[in-house]
Amino acid sequence: MSPVWLVAAVVVFSFFMPWTAGDNTDVSWLIVICEKVLDGQKLYVDILETNPPFSVALYIGPVWLSHRLGISPESAIECFIYLVFFVSIALSAMVIERGRIFVDLKTQWIYPALAVLLLIMPGNVFGQREHIGTMLFMPMLFLMMWRIENRAHAPVPLGLAVAVGLAGSVLLLVKPHWATGIIFPYLFIAWRRRSLMACLTAENVVIFTVCAAYLVSVYLWFPEFLGAFLQVLMRYYVSLRANINIVAALPTFAIFVVFAVFQMRKSVWRDDVALAMVSAGGLFVSMVYLGKYWPNHQYPFQTTLVFAMLLAVASRWQMAFGLANAEAASEVASVKLHAAAALAVVAALSVTHHQFYQLPEKSLVDAIKSRYASPSIVQVSSDLSVGNPLTRMSNGRWLSAYAHDWVGTYALWGLMRGTYQGEDERIARQDLDNYTRYVNSLIRDNKPDIILMDRMNKKKSAWSLTADFPPIWIVWMRQNADFQTLMEGYEEIASGDYIEVYARRSDAH
Repeated sequence: MSPVWLVAAVVVFSFFMPWTAGDNTDVSWLIVICEKVLDGQKLYVDILETNPPFSVALYIGPVWLSHRLGISPESAIECFIYLVFFVSIALSAMVIERGRIFVDLKTQWIYPALAVLLLIMPGNVFGQREHIGTMLFMPMLFLMMWRIENRAHAPVPLGLAVAVGLAGSVLLLVKPHWATGIIFPYLFIAWRRRSLMACLTAENVVIFTVCAAYLVSVYLWFPEFLGAFLQVLMRYYVSLRANINIVAALPTFAIFVVFAVFQMRKSVWRDDVALAMVSAGGLFVSMVYLGKYWPNHQYPFQTTLVFAMLLAVASRWQMAFGLANAEAASEVASVKLHAAAALAVVAALSVTHHQFYQLPEKSLVDAIKSRYASPSIVQVSSDLSVGNPLTRMSNGRWLSAYAHDWVGTYALWGLMRGTYQGEDERIARQDLDNYTRYVNSLIRDNKPDIILMDRMNKKKSAWSLTADFPPIWIVWMRQNADFQTLMEGYEEIASGDYIEVYARRSDAH
């Protein structure tokens, strides 16, 4: 069957997957931000978002278009994600076919496999910034494979290099520290070609130019982000690490690398497989630097490394079917077994990414809608998923300038652990007190219809190593006298596995 039809089949199959771009927490929150910006609010002044401006710029076009077309922002973003996918596939195909980088292999499997990695394996990472960045990075990965072969008779066309560079720059605009996913493999190319000049390519010049222009634009248009807000962000949000999650991430990375190396030991060492593993290593290092290890942070290195695994198996498969001795049958059987194992890995990652985060229970949405058609909502929680996508699912209006209570929670957590000393401790206590007052004033002044809070006795989750930690911010707020008084005007109307919903009493003033 033609690869085109196989890719089309994967695309159609993806329509029936139990997730959409608007289902996940991050995208839903970014939709809220985009709508606030389109309503005239200013980023980093009225909306104190933890991510750099490009995270908002990435989605604001589809959200704006959805308002013009009269469709939901979620539907517009879903279409946008598929458009990005087709751009990725088209650019990847141009690089692969023009560069003949897999000329020694049967390539019919590459495009449908890529479609599976980009449309099925993401699970609820689908539509997130990391998903978009990874899709647009794949042509860059293939171009690096072309570069490492250094065939003088097949130079890279300038226009193609520029297009791939523009696509690849999105990865760095989304998360600048992911530059290691590009820097490491180019250093590998330079080592293989014994010249650092191998790094001076058209696509890298484009990436550098785009990133420099972006930095200047942030400095000119969003000076607030680079000022005092960035200091608060670095002190609390960026410094917070969920190191326990590496218990799952590190073995996954190690097993995938061992698997790919084993395949090549049974066939031949391939520079393209090695380069993909080096790139995955760079992405893994950047993930470790950030220290969160959430599924969306793991997806880029997983996608790159799984492709290396599949490529290594394909190389071994090609060699096994060329054997004509007594070992041929056993080698073919072994290759088939390992190919099945690689496919099982893709399926397992897809299920894991989907199960890691589930939508809020329908009962919560129904309880809110039974009270209000368009409620004003305040979240009291350090967990972004408490209020998103529940706010949009219930047609709510988000009142806070923050995505969640990260300033107060992380200041409190640092003080509890004794992280801060001297002046840093004084600043943390001041920030904690100021943010506590902010939450109370937000409720007192706006009288929100709905307050969303962490459930005190959360149900255990088999997918999150940190889900059972006590909600320290809720404990802190419930001990606050002003907050206790304010909550007297609210009653609990619904409770889910990890969310409690409070509605304003009809007799409250």
